[in-house]
Amino acid sequence: MTHARLARRLLAAAALAGLPPAVPAQAPAALVAQGMRAYQDLEFDAAAGLLRRALTPPLADSLDVRERARALTYLGATERFRERRDSAMAVFRRLVLLDPRYRPDPLVFPPEVTRLFDEARLGTKVVAIRTAADTTIPLEQGWLTAWLFPSSPHDVTVGIAGEGGRPLRVLYAGPLGDSLRIRWDGRDSGGALVPGGRVWLTVASHGSRGGARIVQLPLTFDLALDTLAHPAPPSPGQLLPERVGRRTALRSLASGLVIGAAALSLPQVVAPGERSTGARVAVGGTLVVSGLVGYFTQRPGRPLPGNIAANRALRDAWRRRTDSIVVDNASRRRAASFRIRAGHVVVVEAGERAP
Repeated sequence: MTHARLARRLLAAAALAGLPPAVPAQAPAALVAQGMRAYQDLEFDAAAGLLRRALTPPLADSLDVRERARALTYLGATERFRERRDSAMAVFRRLVLLDPRYRPDPLVFPPEVTRLFDEARLGTKVVAIRTAADTTIPLEQGWLTAWLFPSSPHDVTVGIAGEGGRPLRVLYAGPLGDSLRIRWDGRDSGGALVPGGRVWLTVASHGSRGGARIVQLPLTFDLALDTLAHPAPPSPGQLLPERVGRRTALRSLASGLVIGAAALSLPQVVAPGERSTGARVAVGGTLVVSGLVGYFTQRPGRPLPGNIAANRALRDAWRRRTDSIVVDNASRRRAASFRIRAGHVVVVEAGERAP
């Protein structure tokens, strides 16, 4: 046995025992590379120990998706050749969940490994979401575009959810084959713009074992829109009465009667015994008649043209101001945009809750 093989076996034994290795600390990528070489040398126990150690947090956190996918592929193949089929299936399911689009290279791995992976893939229904990490989209005729790639064909429901999982809009429901393009214009099912904040693009995969599996992509939604509020219509207190009221007519009649009576009776009060002259009687009668004329000319319900014209001018000014703001807001909307920043995908099994 070569020294390199002996070192790999000792390192694998330490990894399996949960003990620190007797060699200097190595980067996760180096452990993956050693595990791959051990697999190629048919030293499957050593390969399993090295690869599992590299895939254990916190070491695994420094591996990117491509490196983790490669490590999981070699680990699944290793477990297959160690005659641990269930363990190999579990590893391959992890691989499918990590990257639903990933496929082992058939030029590197034999058919017994690729067949086992395909079995795990067909039984693990999940979708990969691909979209821009940070994009700015026009408010009018603008769309966020996302591509969906399934692990295998199955039925999905795609939607937008708000805080607490509250559904805002269903974007698609039906079969998903090779890929699917989804577009969202930033509005809910009623056509209203979603308020700024965080929403989730959700894809529920139906038909997976144990129920639906949901992939959630958090989207931070910022709306850059500054519109003007519409002016309030004229209030009743600002409008003049447009018709004569009953009180106005009665007030006119009462004024004429009171003044006319006063003209007739005042001399008797000031100089008792003095007889009213014909002139006083004529004046008093005229005042009484004017009160009667005022009552009939200002009878209840009669239009007041001056007040009507003043109110019309007030309402027309309000309408012109409103129309001007509507045009201004339409121009602001055409120039407005919303910014969407995508976070990290979270896979939620049936019965679980997203973190």
